[in-house]
Parts: sequence; C-alpha cells; structure tokens
Amino acid sequence: MNAQLRQMFSMQNKLNAAINANWISDPSQDWHCAIVVEGAEMIDHHGWKWWKHQTPDIEQVQLELVDIWHFLMSAELKRHPQLSIEQAIEASADVWTEHFNASQQAGEFLPLAKALVGKSAVNEMAYTEFCQVMATVDFDFDALYKWYIGKNVLNYFRQDHGYKDGSYIKVWHGREDNEHLADALNKLTCDEALADNVYKALSDAYPS
Repeated sequence: MNAQLRQMFSMQNKLNAAINANWISDPSQDWHCAIVVEGAEMIDHHGWKWWKHQTPDIEQVQLELVDIWHFLMSAELKRHPQLSIEQAIEASADVWTEHFNASQQAGEFLPLAKALVGKSAVNEMAYTEFCQVMATVDFDFDALYKWYIGKNVLNYFRQDHGYKDGSYIKVWHGREDNEHLADALNKLTCDEALADNVYKALSDAYPS
C-alpha cells in the first residue's frame, strides 16, 4: 500500500505541475474548496432529497471519491512546505497508509459525507471521513488505486486533446469520457502497463 500511495502522490504532483509549475506555492489553488464542491456532487449522486424517490448511483459516487482523492493528495502535499517534494511524497504516503490501514467501520453514507465536506470547508484534512465514506459504498483501496490511475491518465488525455483551449470533446458517441474510461478499466488488468493501456484505449475510442 505504501508503495502504491507514493506512486499516486508522485503522479498527482506531476499532473499539478504540468498545469501550473508553481502549484505547490500558489495560494489561489484552494484544494479544500475543490473537495467541498466534489463532495456536494457526490452527495447529489447518492441522493438526499427526502421529498422524492431517489436511487443511489453508486458508480458515480465512487467516481466522485476518486476526484476527491486527487484534491486530498494535493492538499496533503501542500501541508509539507518545509520538505522537498520527494520528502513530502514520502511523508504524505506514511500518513495515509496509517489511515487506510486503520479499521474503518462503515456507517451511514450521508452523515459521513457531510462530515467530510464540513471538515474540508474549514481547511481540515478529512482522513477518517474519507476512508469511512469509501467503506459505505464498498470501494476499497485497490479499487481507488486502479481508478486513480485511470482518471489520472484521462486528465492527461484531456490536456493532450485541447482541454485548455476548449476544443476537447467530452461526449463521444453519446457517452461521456468517464464512461469510456470505465469501459477500459473494467477490461484491463491492474499491472505496470495499466496507464499506457488506458491511454491507448481512450485514443482508440476518441473521435478522430
């Protein structure tokens, strides 16, 4: 787990740096605010409206957790400004290994999701709450790792295909790019070639 966490933190740093070379010292990038917004979307996918029938979309909840994980890692790395990025990655991986290894009994989704959002709204790290929300929707560390790798590749794919200038096509053949990513991840093995294989699968599916 620690090695996989170091890999993910390293990948997140590289992605952030590709967008903004000075991201780690840029005060305008509010990662906790990003978690709050993604958390609200996650709650909406699960359902919270007591006045009408709603069916939880668990796959979308899990995808939102992956997005939140991007921002949690970024916020964690920024907590170690006195360290080199390599040391910050090591320290961050150690912190999260402890929390993922701790026994996290699943409770009710909505109170835990609200607690995750609430802590993030006051710039606190919601370590326990994130792990507990994962448990409520049967999303374990291995699944988080595989989906993070996939979503990281998708973010690079978007950048490579015009995401910044607005030319990127998000809906292909009537389906969003996240759905095409899900198709690829459901077929591919989680091994050292996963990232390359995901990028190829997305390239093959993207409109030419």
